[in-house]
Amino acid sequence: MFAKACELNEIKEGKYDVAAVNRTLILIVWPTGSQPRAFQGMCPHDNEPLADAFFDGTTVTCRHHDWAFNGETGACIKGKPCSLAEYPLKIEDDAIWVETEGVIPNRVA
Repeated sequence: MFAKACELNEIKEGKYDVAAVNRTLILIVWPTGSQPRAFQGMCPHDNEPLADAFFDGTTVTCRHHDWAFNGETGACIKGKPCSLAEYPLKIEDDAIWVETEGVIPNRVA
């Protein structure tokens, strides 16, 4: 079941936000020239929150250990081979809605 993550006007293209959806931390990124995406809000490297990540419009970088992820695919581009788990996202009624059921956040030791 989809749950409201945030109002659409709370995030702009090239920016990101975090939201707690169904007790799960979600990273919502809006890559430049693309559409909003929803990924796990914890870095798979050391399970650190991505709430204070750096996002340059294309790449999400964890400030804790400098791992970097593609903002459109969630693929790790700096760090061990892994990816951010992606959550289904829809835009409806001027809001961003995310489905958390069935998605397991990735972890790398």
